[in-house]
Parts: sequence; C-alpha cells; structure tokens
Amino acid sequence: MFKKITTVFVFALLLNSCAVQQNSIATNDWYAFTKTSTERQEPAKIYEFTDGMIRMHGENIGYLMTKKSYKNFELSLDFRWNIEEKYNRKGKKNSGVMYNIPVDSPDNIWPKGIQFQIKENTTGDFIFLDKTTAVINGKIIEAGASVTSAKFIENEKPYGEWNSIVIKSFNGKITQYLNGKLVNEGTESSTVEGKISLNYEGSPIDFRNIILKNIQK
Repeated sequence: MFKKITTVFVFALLLNSCAVQQNSIATNDWYAFTKTSTERQEPAKIYEFTDGMIRMHGENIGYLMTKKSYKNFELSLDFRWNIEEKYNRKGKKNSGVMYNIPVDSPDNIWPKGIQFQIKENTTGDFIFLDKTTAVINGKIIEAGASVTSAKFIENEKPYGEWNSIVIKSFNGKITQYLNGKLVNEGTESSTVEGKISLNYEGSPIDFRNIILKNIQK
C-alpha cells in the first residue's frame, strides 16, 4: 500500500530561456493512470512524493502525466533505480520518460508519442509508439506500434546512483542527453508537441529535479 504524501511536488516551468519567471505546478496539475484502472487518479494516491522525489514502486504499472501540452522545450530530470531490498524486483530494470504525447491520445499502456528509454543497457534509446516517426541518420523510422532507435553511446551510471537526462524538442528536432553526453537525436518528428509522462513499468525508480523550460532553437 502506498504512503500518502500531501507535500506539494514542485515542477519548475521556466517561461523562457533566461529563466526570469518561474512557476510551481502542484501534484493536482498532473494525473496518474494505471493498467488496472480506466480512470485518471490523484497522483499521491498512486505514487510516493517525499524528500523532493517521486518514488514509483509496487505491482501496478502506469504513469504520471502532465495535464498540459508543451512545445519547443527542454526537459531535464534525475533518476535512479530504487535498490532498497523491500522494493527489489527481479528481471531487467525498465522505465522511461515520454514526451510529445498528443492531447487527444487516449490513456492506455502506453500512449502515442516518443519515449526516452530508461532500461538496463539501453538507456537513451528512442521508442516511437503508436505510429510516431522521425528521421534518424537520414532515414525515416518505419511507423509501427513500438519501434526502437538505439542510442549512440552507453553512459548510464551504476545502480543506485543518480543519472541526469535532458530532452530537447524543437520544431520536430529531438535530442536526448544522458549524464551530459548526447546519446540520440532525430529530426522531422511526426509529433512536435504534447504532454509529458514519467513511466512506471514495474521496476522501482525515483525521479527528482524535474525542470521544463521553453527554448527558441
């Protein structure tokens, strides 16, 4: 059973690249969705918000989704695998951050959009879901239900350590960074704006320092 936390989770939205104005978005500006429910749920009833972190664990896979749509942005955050013995799960660790999820895309596991894959040995891969496409290395990705475009390099830290990721999306150009290194990029994305989600795919994981800012290039 998840611990209910009433502390406000701060999602910093920097309104321009100079960061002259900053707003905080509380937990009620997000919603949770799980595989076993057909309705959106309150985030704090599903996930644990504590000590500046979002902690995802338990049996029920799903995601935390923004209610708003974003275009031409840079998203940065930290993640680490939760290796506490009480949450330990066997199998390959797997999660992800999705973005450019169309506002009219229905809630399901998993929605249409682009995923920054967070997975053992493949963190940094693109996952294009529900016929989303982009041009990678001069070739368009074939549309499909779930299509992977592998990262360029490996740069994930050992289990239990914090990793930083940065996602940039600007007019169809998409770039993904892991711990300061460019690990994937593409152009002409078929979806150029949308909602953002943190995925829980059964592997206990923590997120923190989630910052989103508008970009102009």
